[in-house]
Amino acid sequence: MSAMLEARVAFLERQIDTLLRRRASPFALARTTMNVDDTGPVQTVQAQLDALSIRDKIPVLYGYGVTGAPPVAADMQVVYLDGDRSKAVIIASGHQTYRLRGLAAGDSALYDSRGHRVWLTSSGITLTGNVAHAGNYTLTGNLSVTGSVIAGAGGGDQVNVQTHKHGTGSAAAGTVAPTPGT
Repeated sequence: MSAMLEARVAFLERQIDTLLRRRASPFALARTTMNVDDTGPVQTVQAQLDALSIRDKIPVLYGYGVTGAPPVAADMQVVYLDGDRSKAVIIASGHQTYRLRGLAAGDSALYDSRGHRVWLTSSGITLTGNVAHAGNYTLTGNLSVTGSVIAGAGGGDQVNVQTHKHGTGSAAAGTVAPTPGT
C-alpha cells in the first residue's frame, strides 16, 4: 500500500471517528459562569461544558410566553445541533439551590431566586411575595384579607378600611354623608 493511500485511509478514519463522536453525544450538561446576556434577540449565556472548556454566547431557548434569567451556577441542558459541538443550544435550565421543593404530583409553579412564586396546586393558586397589578381587576367570589387594606387613588382620596368610620343613619338610603377626613 502506498504512503499516500495509507495517509488517505488514516484521514478518513479520523473523519469517521469525529462523526461517530458527534452522533454519540448530542447532549451535554453545563453550568453557567456569568449572568445571562438578555440584550439581543436571543438570550445567551456563558457556560462551562467540562473541566477544560467554557463556551460563550450559547443561545437559550424557552417555550413561547415563558422566560427567565437563570442565575450564575445554574445547570443547563445543552443540545448540539447535528451533533456539532460548535452549534450548541440550551433547551433547559435549573438551579439546585433555588429549586422549589415540596410540590405534590400535578403541581406546577413559577418561581425565582428570591422566594417569589406562583404555585398551582389541586386546592388553588398560592402567590408568595409582593404582587403588583396594573389595570382593572375583577374578583368573583369571597375576598378574605389579613393585614391592612388601603383603597383610593392616592393622596387625600385614600380610605383605610380598618380606621374608616361613617356617621349615624342610613348610608344605603343616602341620608348620611361620610365624615370628612374619615
